[in-house]
Amino acid sequence: MLRNDPKYISKLQEEVNVLRELRGHDNVIRLYDVFCVDNELFIITELGRGGDLFHLLTTHPKHGVTEAYAAKTVSEMLSAVAFLHSRSICHRDLKLENWVLESGKDVWSPLKLIDFGLSTHYRSGERLTRVVGSSYYVAPEVLKKSYTEACDLWSLGVIVYMLLSGAPPFYGKNDEAIKASIVQGEYTFPHELFRDVSEDAMAFVSTLLMYTIEYRYTASQALTHSWLEKNCDQDALQRSKDGARGAGIMIDSSSSRPEPMQL
Repeated sequence: MLRNDPKYISKLQEEVNVLRELRGHDNVIRLYDVFCVDNELFIITELGRGGDLFHLLTTHPKHGVTEAYAAKTVSEMLSAVAFLHSRSICHRDLKLENWVLESGKDVWSPLKLIDFGLSTHYRSGERLTRVVGSSYYVAPEVLKKSYTEACDLWSLGVIVYMLLSGAPPFYGKNDEAIKASIVQGEYTFPHELFRDVSEDAMAFVSTLLMYTIEYRYTASQALTHSWLEKNCDQDALQRSKDGARGAGIMIDSSSSRPEPMQL
């Protein structure tokens, strides 16, 4: 039910406009239609039949997934995030639950990024200040209320760490303890969790879980890392790189950005 609340309406408009702008990327959930009936808003998207990565990881044998699967998964994530950032959109809530598999019959089917409720457009050089995101995944600079789109890469670093080990890099007995651990920014690669993980994979994680954002890899930089080159199918990796720069994606408008939709 649509509420007569300007902030609520503005948030819905931003989510719909982001989905419209990102339409066409292989690793972003596709928006098909938006309409109102009897003061209720319906957002129609494609269906991710395979469920989310959190479900996959929690039903998988302990200590995470194989490096080949993690690399394939991460290359698709990076492709989507690089495309978002090329359109000056920051997701701000990247987590295992917000990546779904296209097919319920093949775990190697394409990933789709969902849930753009916290996404926002940003200006180059602008610092965002609103504290949003999910425990475990939120970047330290977000908790300090001064951040950029680089917060998305930190969240991806947490996701890769969890895919490889089955556990989060930062933890605590409650939300406050988890956030304190994140702000401190210290993490390790325990042998019992990473004994079968390559040094190259751990080095890749470290490029994303870089506390100083100036040294943190961008999505496009991460797509060129040697760990992905060694563990991904080369054709698939090239498709991810092409998707990152929007190659072959049809823009819905003659302008570079579709006109905002008004609700």
